[in-house]
Amino acid sequence: MEHEWQAHAAWQVNPLYYKGELTTCGSSWRFDNIHVGFDKFYFIVEGSCVIEIDGHKHLAKPYQLFLLPGHTAQTLYTLEDQTVKKYWFHCALPCGEQTLSEVLHLPYYIEVPDVAYIQQLFCRILKGEKEPALTAKLQQKAAILELVAYYVQHSGTRSSTVSYDSRITQVLDYIEDHLTDDLPLDDLCQLVHFQPSYFIRFFKSATGATPAAYIQSRRVALAQQLLLDQTLSIQDISARCGFRNPPYFSRCFKKWTGLSPTRYQSLAIKRHVNTNP
Repeated sequence: MEHEWQAHAAWQVNPLYYKGELTTCGSSWRFDNIHVGFDKFYFIVEGSCVIEIDGHKHLAKPYQLFLLPGHTAQTLYTLEDQTVKKYWFHCALPCGEQTLSEVLHLPYYIEVPDVAYIQQLFCRILKGEKEPALTAKLQQKAAILELVAYYVQHSGTRSSTVSYDSRITQVLDYIEDHLTDDLPLDDLCQLVHFQPSYFIRFFKSATGATPAAYIQSRRVALAQQLLLDQTLSIQDISARCGFRNPPYFSRCFKKWTGLSPTRYQSLAIKRHVNTNP
């Protein structure tokens, strides 16, 4: 049962890749007290640098994998006459209304014993940026999720600390199977025989989100996948994802991703997002 709950928590994570590279940074590389709205993964290959996150300073060394959460204060620099070679990419890791780091309280870095494996994952992730094919994008997302799973596994974080209740599994399964439908609150309450006020508290305690927010996030996640299919119109995608009209769909999509559906589609296919490493 516990594994079933972890599976439901896992598919709430819907990574959105922005940009990445293998970079060697010289002694002039420095960013002071920057705040960005996306998450970053850094895998140190050679050399060292200082990574400070919300006042927590770390000397990053080879074969350490860092996760720099979005919306934190970050100071990054190399030491005098030093360089650092690192794989990196920027992404969003939403998990319901929160981020993965917020849900699991992940550490800022882990030690990596499986260096070749992690390098291979980064290569697969970066390869997806250069190839526009749908299969390449799906493989890229799979590699990101694989990297996230590795990070969680080696961080000492136990996702099983979230209490499991088979009733939430029943509700989540129902939502996933009926994303195109209206999904009124009363129908969800009837599944587990709860009053609406208690059901909302029960649902939020289990998932970290209200039923309405959770459903909307799942519909947007489905839309992100459908937008990779250029044969579908925005109206078609809106209907397939359970939104009552395209303007409302566009507002919801932008609220969750920061982009309009058409802009997201363009970026998702071309992968030309201008962000600093």
